[in-house]
Amino acid sequence: MKKTLMILSILALFGCKPEPEKAFVALDNAALVEMYTNDQNDRKTNPIDWSVVNKNDSLRRLRVRQLLDSGKVNTGKDLKNAAMIFQHGTDSTDYGLAVQLMKKAIEKDSTVNKWLFAAATDRYLLSKGEPQIYGTQYEKMGDEPWRLGEIDTTKISDAERKAYGVKTLAEQREKVKQMNLKDPVDEPQK
Repeated sequence: MKKTLMILSILALFGCKPEPEKAFVALDNAALVEMYTNDQNDRKTNPIDWSVVNKNDSLRRLRVRQLLDSGKVNTGKDLKNAAMIFQHGTDSTDYGLAVQLMKKAIEKDSTVNKWLFAAATDRYLLSKGEPQIYGTQYEKMGDEPWRLGEIDTTKISDAERKAYGVKTLAEQREKVKQMNLKDPVDEPQK
């Protein structure tokens, strides 16, 4: 009997496989998801009340900085959502941070939409008085027609543009034509 109990104990000890370690899966920050959604919704109203949008943008940037400082921006989607908030900033510091956040987002999650990296890069360059390189930024001054912001077409190929979800140069020029055929109402920003 003792021998049987000993064998059963040994079998129980070595026969039970330990529970495999569960992989840690970071969840997207719900506050960032909400801020991103609100950011986009602010830009879908017609007409857009820019005084309200600018105030909301400013408050969102403050909150995202707090989340960044407290280490609560972890996933690729978190980084992309935070980048969009800074893409809608006011200066090259905000746009530069959007570029950095998108670089990290792409490193963490290769499936993240890369268009925002291109747009943030272009906006950052234009804010420093340099030409954009992807061609994501369009301008409209007063009653003037829409136009593609200043662009250095030698830095990025159309293949690279496509890889980042950006239209080719020919498609961008066609988009400007189409924008100018519409009623002279401001196009919503992305």
